[in-house]
Amino acid sequence: MKVLIVDDRAPDRSILRHTFQAHGCTTIEAENGREGLTLAARERPDLIISDAMMPVLDGFGFLRALKADAALRAIPFIFYSAVYTGENEEKLARSQGAEAFLVKPLEPNVLWQEVQSLLARRVGGEPVVPDEALRGEEPYLREYSHVVVAKLEEKVRELENMFLQMVRVLVNLLEAKSPWTMGHSERVAVIAVKIAREMGLDENRVNIIRLGALLHDIGKIGTCDALLDKETLLTAEEYAAVKTHPDFGADALLAIDQLKEVIPLIRYHHENYNGSGYSHHLDHAAIPLAARILSVADAYDAMTTTRPYRTLLGQEYALAELRRVAGSQLDPDVVQAFIKVLGQEEANGDEEIWRG
Repeated sequence: MKVLIVDDRAPDRSILRHTFQAHGCTTIEAENGREGLTLAARERPDLIISDAMMPVLDGFGFLRALKADAALRAIPFIFYSAVYTGENEEKLARSQGAEAFLVKPLEPNVLWQEVQSLLARRVGGEPVVPDEALRGEEPYLREYSHVVVAKLEEKVRELENMFLQMVRVLVNLLEAKSPWTMGHSERVAVIAVKIAREMGLDENRVNIIRLGALLHDIGKIGTCDALLDKETLLTAEEYAAVKTHPDFGADALLAIDQLKEVIPLIRYHHENYNGSGYSHHLDHAAIPLAARILSVADAYDAMTTTRPYRTLLGQEYALAELRRVAGSQLDPDVVQAFIKVLGQEEANGDEEIWRG
């Protein structure tokens, strides 16, 4: 049996080549649907096994062109793809004349058995033909768009998750510098997200705040370890050095386009509501709301965890202090939202993160 293998990934083609050759088959290979069409016309294989998503011409376009050619349409066509988001791919594949849509990876012997079973069904029977309802260009494109959208959405989720994991790697590198800050960024992120939702922010802005909270202290990578771990109060000169971390962190991330909306949170999270903060002395609405939310979450976590120069101050003290500085250091509306969230969490018995 002559098998045409069509896949843009060389390792996957190699696996298929060895699988079929181990059962006495002859194999020919193409990297995309366009090459596959050329080889199919020239070599007339007994079976085509193809990936779905490929450059130049993908598997669905390849299949559609194959079935439109009277000389080639009888060749059995099987999809073998790792990209599978639901029933849409299988439905479209079958409607266009494929024998099946198999999902990678399969053990070589299982794949061989599946192929043999599919081919056995064709013995003495008619080849699979495209669904008449989807032969027209518009119905096909409509169905195909569902497949593409599903795959794009899956890819976006994968990239978002990968990006968030990379952010957490950066945070872990920062927190490895000092045991005193371990877990600080994650806790601040949890608190800031809850405040943002309480204040009615949409999920896009909530996600920006989550990222900003995770990365808000990233500039401390450039701060001397001795200052982060110092057990006595900092001198004026040392404090001036520490105060450079918001700008240092924001500037370091400027090259990452995906963080452009996050950078203001990092740069301005130590600005005070009355303009007395650092490093740009912004006040009131000039400070982005997301940065004002982050300031409250950051302040609360700092007071309810142990630092090298003092023991933890506790929740009661922290709440009293937040109320005291509302309107001067912190945005009073954000403080009020935080207190409301805290009360809700306590009523639900979920207080662990709030007590440090």
